[in-house]
Amino acid sequence: MSLQPERRGARLLVVSTSDLDHARTVGAQAFFRHRLSTTETDRRPAIRMRLDACEFGSDITVGRIGYGAPVRLDCGRLETGYQINIPLSGRVRSHCGDQQLAASPKVAAVYTPDPRSAIDLWSADCVQLGVRFSRAVLERTLAELLNHPVRRSVAFDHAFDLADGCRRSWAALARSVLDLGTALPAPGRAQLMEPVIRTIVTSFLHAACHEYRDELDAERPVLASGLLRRATREIEEHLDEPLDLAALAVSCGVSVRTLQGQFARQLGVTPTAYRRQLALQYAHRDLVLADPAHDTVAAIACRWGFYHLGRFAREYRDRFGVTPVDTLRTEPT
Repeated sequence: MSLQPERRGARLLVVSTSDLDHARTVGAQAFFRHRLSTTETDRRPAIRMRLDACEFGSDITVGRIGYGAPVRLDCGRLETGYQINIPLSGRVRSHCGDQQLAASPKVAAVYTPDPRSAIDLWSADCVQLGVRFSRAVLERTLAELLNHPVRRSVAFDHAFDLADGCRRSWAALARSVLDLGTALPAPGRAQLMEPVIRTIVTSFLHAACHEYRDELDAERPVLASGLLRRATREIEEHLDEPLDLAALAVSCGVSVRTLQGQFARQLGVTPTAYRRQLALQYAHRDLVLADPAHDTVAAIACRWGFYHLGRFAREYRDRFGVTPVDTLRTEPT
């Protein structure tokens, strides 16, 4: 396995393995936790897993992956993000909640955070291009485009029909992002991260079928300002630090009152509330991925600035419907 860390979190992940457990671990690292098993019961076929992935911080991963054997992936609830799988060869049978799909190079699949998802068959000759979006980046981008908050996960159609020209072009964009990301030297990859994130997420939201699509397509004034983008980026880049509202306003070149007005009008929250919501989302992600034998709720909460554990537990349960301890102890199913 080759893992190349780079400035601002851009990195390459290149893996070849014939070990089923290693393949499962690597797939979870790049995308989401899952149970990986072969579909042949009479023998244990040789896995020939190959992954080439480019990660752009914690927000986006684009990767090409194949197993060289028929496998099944049970993902349970993704919880922390969205996944789009584009078969480049072979066939896939999958479901997301009660939506079922036979995916192929003509039809991709979209998986969302809340329903239980599984790939019931990944054929031996199947290679897929996978794109992972964090909930934070997709839902924040959608909120900016709609000019109002998105307060829950977004419901998408499971099928992403590539007969549509816009969707086919988006799939080609995703493939180009991977090719370019793996070809560029490390500094170029890091510099590419911000424009890639905005372009690939925004274009996906305009291409895919989801519950906000009609509203997104409607004519509206463009209110998502550069000021708001700069402020939210500053908050995200210093999420492990307490929010200094005055310093943030100075950094953005505006008054505190102007900054607060922009957040209220475009996101419906204060900068402080935005920071807490985002920190809560990252704490949730870390709890989902944590090892209960080595990690604690307190350590993860403090990592994201929640020092009052009782208040953290209440806010967490209000947001996710379970306690932090329950999330930490839950195995992927």
